Amino acid sequence: MRRIIFLFTTILLVSNVFAQGKIELTLEQSIEIALKKNHSLKMQKEKLEAARAKVGEARSNFLPKVSANATYTRLDVAPYISFEKMSELMPPGPISFPDKITMGDDDIYGAAITVQQPIFTGFKILNGYKIASYGAKAEKYGYQKSKSELIFDVKKSYYDVLKAEQFFKAMNESVALLKAHINDLNKMYEVGLLTKNELLKAKVQLSDVEVTKIKSENIVNIARIAFCNVIGIPLDSKINLKPTLDSEAIDELKHIPAESAVAQALGNRPELKQMDLNLKIGKKLVSLARSEYLPNIILVGNYNYKRPNREYENKFYKSWDVSLVAQFNIFDWGSTHYKIANSKHQYMQMEEGKKLLKNGITLEVTQACFELKEARKRVLATQKSVQQAEENYRVTDEKFKQGMATNTDLLDANTMLTQAKINHITALADYKVALAKLDKVIAK
Repeated sequence: MRRIIFLFTTILLVSNVFAQGKIELTLEQSIEIALKKNHSLKMQKEKLEAARAKVGEARSNFLPKVSANATYTRLDVAPYISFEKMSELMPPGPISFPDKITMGDDDIYGAAITVQQPIFTGFKILNGYKIASYGAKAEKYGYQKSKSELIFDVKKSYYDVLKAEQFFKAMNESVALLKAHINDLNKMYEVGLLTKNELLKAKVQLSDVEVTKIKSENIVNIARIAFCNVIGIPLDSKINLKPTLDSEAIDELKHIPAESAVAQALGNRPELKQMDLNLKIGKKLVSLARSEYLPNIILVGNYNYKRPNREYENKFYKSWDVSLVAQFNIFDWGSTHYKIANSKHQYMQMEEGKKLLKNGITLEVTQACFELKEARKRVLATQKSVQQAEENYRVTDEKFKQGMATNTDLLDANTMLTQAKINHITALADYKVALAKLDKVIAK
């Protein structure tokens, strides 16, 4: 019930913000929207439905098939019995025979209803049904994989937007500090306490920072467009993501040993479950190829409605017939043998593919664990660096005002502070992405 209420609230929120032209979204709301609107996931959903339809199609092959047909044939000459030779052999007399007697009509009509029921097909139908069933289940895990990848893409693009916005904010703060400093330098220059070269040096640095600010603004716009594309809303939508990146948002890292994470991934990853089903399909394909050696037995029943009738009168008549048809492949120049061999080798390829997949997952999970640990250490380190850079700038600014530090020292302190903020923002975003990646690779 809580989930239904949440979905309803999300849909209502989205409809309202679209109408207002402004969208404020949390990460959870962004994921919900993406799961409903993302085009790639919709395609995967249709693929799943198509696989389910194939199961129904395969199931129908167990049941009798009823068909109807109607024919009309125009003969050049109606069927007849010729008496021409008999007339030549008969002696002359009062009795004479016609040259031919017409039987039937040159217009032939026919209609029939046919019922066919497979009795034995060498297990083709059964194997086909199981292949379709395994295929539908495999597509279900494929859908889960796509869903997991989409959730990760939403999280990554979400944090990319926040990182770009925080980067832009840091550049604004740097510009503000430089402008305030240049204002002080102008006053010092006017009273002769500063050379013009020092003033120009500060202005050049301000120009460089403003250029970087322009670039960062473009990065924000591109990141927002990419985010809108991932969640499936119009690319020109105005979005406001909450909350912003903050050190307080960093969760306490729960230490997950790589071995435990790998074991969890090997038990949960949809790719492995999908591969197991594909291996079952491979076995059934081998059995399907072997079925060529077995006979096919089909029961066929027909109900006919034809003209002319059995006495060749121009009248319709009804008839029925039942046939038991058996077909057996005696010799096919080794075609069946090679089909079986091909199916076996394809199955062996899939077995090797599963081993490669397991190794790849093990490596991927192990790397994700180490990346998360590294990212958290970088967050803590860069957080301390920002604090130190802020204090360094404050102290250098005080010294500069007291004449104990040069203009170059203060400009360098500003550069160090900006770089420290950028490094911290990057570390925060990388940590969040690493956390999302670990959730993805262990199929949490």
